[in-house]
Amino acid sequence: MSKCPLCFRTLPPDRLTWMATSGETRLDEIATGYYGPEREGRPMIESRWDRKSNAFIPSREVVSTRLGTPVEEVCSQCHYPIPAGWRDSGTTCIALAGARETGKTVYIAVLVKTLQLFGERMNCVVEPNDRRTADTYREHYEKKLYQERTLLPPTASFETDRVFPRDPLVFRLGHVGGRKQLLVIRDVAGEDLQMKDRTGTAWAEFFGHADGVIHMFDPLKVPSVAHQLRGLIPPQEEHDVTPLEVLQRVLAMIGPRHGPKVAVVLSKFDALHELRKVTGTEWHAIMENPGAGFSRDPGLRPGSYDNDDGELIDAEVRSLLSKCGAKSIVDAVDRPHTGARLPARFFAVSALGALPSGQQVHAAGISPFRCLDPTRWILSGAGIWN
Repeated sequence: MSKCPLCFRTLPPDRLTWMATSGETRLDEIATGYYGPEREGRPMIESRWDRKSNAFIPSREVVSTRLGTPVEEVCSQCHYPIPAGWRDSGTTCIALAGARETGKTVYIAVLVKTLQLFGERMNCVVEPNDRRTADTYREHYEKKLYQERTLLPPTASFETDRVFPRDPLVFRLGHVGGRKQLLVIRDVAGEDLQMKDRTGTAWAEFFGHADGVIHMFDPLKVPSVAHQLRGLIPPQEEHDVTPLEVLQRVLAMIGPRHGPKVAVVLSKFDALHELRKVTGTEWHAIMENPGAGFSRDPGLRPGSYDNDDGELIDAEVRSLLSKCGAKSIVDAVDRPHTGARLPARFFAVSALGALPSGQQVHAAGISPFRCLDPTRWILSGAGIWN
């Protein structure tokens, strides 16, 4: 079954909700609660599957006549528009999470390019599913990062009515068993995850209904790592909310009743590669190890997801986090305060491959490192590219 692209809830197979596409609008408080800034809505009518007639009653045509206008399907839960043909497709829904400045938006920009490159090697075209996704990705991700070579602005907060889009991005990933497969990606502003009052709201529900949550963790916020890298990287801005607190809020948003895969991603891993330059230290020996999984990237090799490689990286990143004084991150994932242990794995990625120069991409260009790993792990659960 398919899921709503916004709230990630499974669309009920026996119920359709139709909304008028023209006419008078009014504030839709339900849609606003899930989406963000005030959303306008129009009259709606629900159809239910009738076993005797083997059809939805009332039909779309009847609903359109009653409302006096053409209609479109919307999610019965959050009232978000459901694209045509959506129910005939398989959906894998991924939520991006993490504190401010962990690189979520840049990661999405690079992830899409890397997915397209990998798709070519798997004889599959990865492309936007609709014009809105194509335009959003081109204008707000690709143009700035790959053409203007500048870093991307942060994602707009839930309560901020800014131009940066908050609609999900949807990409086609080919077919599995003759059924079209769609990847849905939702980005979330770090400042929203740093606010305690977001937990338990309608807006936060999609975390618990996601197929996968990619939580990005910036190692440069760990004091011991920042100390070792002093002089090698620019000073980092400090925040009142710790990475652990943000992770715990995300786990609370997921809740105890659902079980998405949780990928805890050590972002900006290129910065940790700089520790190889700190000679005479234990960090130098660790990062110089040529046999370590975090020293290579097999992500673009065609074929199924390499679970053995994933388990190796998971063990290595757990060890690195413990080594750098962030074992609490590991403990929070393995023994969450919600009481429900989720299927989780740790990853190490670098979207850019090198630290930027101010707001500009490094002069050497963009060289992603293991960006596909978390998404391939989540997609493997749906049998995609296996």
